[in-house]
Amino acid sequence: MSFSVIDCHTHVYPQELSSGPRTWAAMHQEPHWGTLVSPIDRLSIQDWATPKRMLKDMDAAGIDKTVLLGWYWEQVDTACWHNKIIAEWVATAPDRFIGFAAIQPKERVSEQLSAAADLGLCGVGELHHGVQGFDVDSAGWSELIDWCSYHNWPINLHVTGSIGRQHPDAVATPHDEIIALTESGPGTTFILAHWGGDLLLSNEYQTSELSLPGNVYFDCSASPLLHSPDIFERALKIAGKNKILFGSDYPLRLFPGKQKQADFVHYLNYIKEETPLKPEELKLIMGDNFKRVLG
Repeated sequence: MSFSVIDCHTHVYPQELSSGPRTWAAMHQEPHWGTLVSPIDRLSIQDWATPKRMLKDMDAAGIDKTVLLGWYWEQVDTACWHNKIIAEWVATAPDRFIGFAAIQPKERVSEQLSAAADLGLCGVGELHHGVQGFDVDSAGWSELIDWCSYHNWPINLHVTGSIGRQHPDAVATPHDEIIALTESGPGTTFILAHWGGDLLLSNEYQTSELSLPGNVYFDCSASPLLHSPDIFERALKIAGKNKILFGSDYPLRLFPGKQKQADFVHYLNYIKEETPLKPEELKLIMGDNFKRVLG
């Protein structure tokens, strides 16, 4: 592509976790992560990468930068540990990697955020209020919103859908609760992961603009696992071309039948070949919109 491409939704973990993720998860009281990464009743779509391999995969696909997201950990100590890992990755290629912080909003929120800032991170997410146990009335959420608004840090929220293909073991994030979270922080930019769940599919929004604040964006992470290609056209009509961000969810294998390992190329080819995006829309979605998010 002849324009800047930024993947706003990727994840990184130490590769040594790949040999026993469920054991590690049990030791660190992170059962949800263990279940998603290493299911016992089906093959996992989780792949693993090193900074070197990720950069190689980015170069193969023509991706300029990626956002390394934290996970929605259940324990504060795990979140703090993960932020150090993310910072180490960013240090290997600061011109290519952008680090967001894993935060558990239930306690020690400002302490977590300040420590993440000291590590050079510049955003928050992915957060999951269903897994992490907070809501719009939680003191920790208010603390996080105030801090992020003051420091101009965007927040990525995981949103689970109930329409389209269902991901086993997913935990619900009711849309009224998601909308309440975004409305509680008018000075904060929110990125709703995975197309905002059903917000772009529900009949409530088929014929009109979404009634969401102007500081809300949608990323298209993991889309081939969840939706048919027409979700892109629907999102353009409802959310608008300025509110969509490219995200992959690397290193998930988004096309399990076609991929032996995760990459970016398959998804970019899918977007170019299977969706009706025009060149000017691609330019915005693939990078320009996220540049605006970061300011």
